[in-house]
Amino acid sequence: MENFIKSLHKAIKNCNWYAALFIAISLPDICGKIEYPRKESSVRYADWFDKYLKSYKGFLSGKDCYALRCALLHEGSADITNQKIREVLEYFVFLPKGPHCNLIKNCVIYGKNQSFLQLRVDTFTSDLANGVESWLQDIKDNEIIIKRCDETIKIYESGFTVGGIHFC
Repeated sequence: MENFIKSLHKAIKNCNWYAALFIAISLPDICGKIEYPRKESSVRYADWFDKYLKSYKGFLSGKDCYALRCALLHEGSADITNQKIREVLEYFVFLPKGPHCNLIKNCVIYGKNQSFLQLRVDTFTSDLANGVESWLQDIKDNEIIIKRCDETIKIYESGFTVGGIHFC
């Protein structure tokens, strides 16, 4: 998990907003799968988000964030109107500066009357990283979950050995 968090912080520092957003929006899914591998993805994501990002209560539910995750990762879109799990929101607007967590209702976007949530991308992605760090504190004594964390993808530097095979 530390590699994901480091990559996210690096993307934020470099103002690489798309990389930051794609990493951050994936983290609740990864953490949820590690902790609750038998739960359905949409359930574990929403539950994890609602537990670790309580500051968004009243603005962004776990279900609407999961809808954003689906739209963003599978369609490259901030429009969640066609996502079955969504609750309240229809659209997201991300900004590098300015206000954060502004809920705008009945605004015309692409010719459609929609409600949307305006988020500062640096704040939102940092908040997700902080949620993961809180989660890591909560699970630090659970050997089974820690083992699952250790089994997440690694990108190996040169000069490593896997399964007795040395790679240059």
